[in-house]
Amino acid sequence: MAEQTSPDPFAMWRDWVSNSERQWNAFLNEMMSTDEFSKSMGRFMDVYLNSQKQLNDSMGRYLNALNLPTRSDIQGLGDRLSVIEHRLSGIESRLAALVPADRAATASPSPAASVPRPPRTKKPAQPTK
Repeated sequence: MAEQTSPDPFAMWRDWVSNSERQWNAFLNEMMSTDEFSKSMGRFMDVYLNSQKQLNDSMGRYLNALNLPTRSDIQGLGDRLSVIEHRLSGIESRLAALVPADRAATASPSPAASVPRPPRTKKPAQPTK
């Protein structure tokens, strides 16, 4: 007895989607290769960048009125902090080069601990009973 197969509706749907995608892809590729499309995209990017600049300027004025830092202020602080950290690491490396090798092996990891402290002459107050 021969098995009767019914048409697969999902196979027909997959074929339709595949053909539809292929047709849209060809149409849109042809449209995007024109000069008009590239000019309109250039105008769109100009409008987008100008609106972004205006939004940044107005937010900067608003934050300035509230006496809050803007994004550029925070970035400036970050840049200054990285310069300070770089200079500090240079100072640390030069100080490490000045310390003799035998003293560096026995020195504590904290630079403040290696500084001699004056003798303690005053005793703390005794708690009252």
